[in-house]
Amino acid sequence: MAQGGGAQPPAAGPQQQDGFVFPIFYSYPPYYTLQPVKETQQKQRLLWRDLILRYCRHHRIHVVPAGETDDFPLFHNAGINRRLSREMKVLFLDDLVKAGSALWFDKSQRSALVLWRSIAEWADAIYTWARANGLEDSVVTVDEMQTGVYVAGTELEGLHREVLVRAVRHLEQQGRAKLFKGAAGDDEGIKFFPG
Repeated sequence: MAQGGGAQPPAAGPQQQDGFVFPIFYSYPPYYTLQPVKETQQKQRLLWRDLILRYCRHHRIHVVPAGETDDFPLFHNAGINRRLSREMKVLFLDDLVKAGSALWFDKSQRSALVLWRSIAEWADAIYTWARANGLEDSVVTVDEMQTGVYVAGTELEGLHREVLVRAVRHLEQQGRAKLFKGAAGDDEGIKFFPG
């Protein structure tokens, strides 16, 4: 029992969802409102930026909506009846954009492509995968790179097309791959070169 005769409420454990453990601040209502004190706001923004990246990596999410009515689970904590406003979603995602960890899809800032790995890291992972599968001097379609049997069960399975294309363009700049249009014109192919 605490001094003063009143009992302390039991400490709640960290909130969890599908094996993802939320940080303690996620259950603290003030963190859903932009903090007016500069130092506190900087900490708040850093915490949310880290949380968005960890959450997206854990759930393999690449696109995060920022609309007012979007009910993205991360931005709504039903347990404390709090949700981020559109302005705060945009602010936190824009922090990720400025840090090179996200890209806005358009000027309306309705959704962002979250890069929980950098384009260079994805490029290295793709090239390592291609070499491990003996695909140097071979052609693979972009669709096969996203959902084909070669990538089933790997970290590349379900990789967002925009991330994949940007990573292959990065490999092009290094002379390790080439992205080209298929003969039918409706698909893109990737040729990997020996490194």
